[in-house]
Amino acid sequence: MAAEIRRYEAERVANDSTYWMFFELLWRDYFHFWVRRWQGRAFKASGVLGRTPCGAQDREAFLRWCQGSTGEPFIDASMRELSATGQLSNRARQNVASWLARSEGIDWRWGAAWFESQLIDFDVGPNWGNWQYVAGVGNDPRNRIFDVRAQAQRYDEDGAYRARWGAATGA
Repeated sequence: MAAEIRRYEAERVANDSTYWMFFELLWRDYFHFWVRRWQGRAFKASGVLGRTPCGAQDREAFLRWCQGSTGEPFIDASMRELSATGQLSNRARQNVASWLARSEGIDWRWGAAWFESQLIDFDVGPNWGNWQYVAGVGNDPRNRIFDVRAQAQRYDEDGAYRARWGAATGA
């Protein structure tokens, strides 16, 4: 894939799309090495940093998240898209992960396992590594709590995405 991207750029044009495709391939490879490095710690609640994670065992809140019925329109739209298509953009993945693990305090591993069962492009390393990252127990020490309403305003200003997936566009 990387060679094909570089061929396309040489023959036609390098652009934002080719840049981001190559960039995502690098992240995928990074997370494959990450799992090999950390092995079992890639799947532990405390993550690779051994931090105390969010870990509420609220099954009802988790099920509402899975079903896209949390009452948070941007989250609900994303979860409905995932359920209907098996796909979700990276931006939406980060938002729903942050909402589940950080806003609701639900065990991040539940979300990672749900993604594993739903995504058609599921890949162990990127999935579990990104969930740790968002939950605050992975390699990145920065706080990754997304303001989902600000994200909705920025990435779905006209509410078309939320309307497409059956979620109200309220504030």
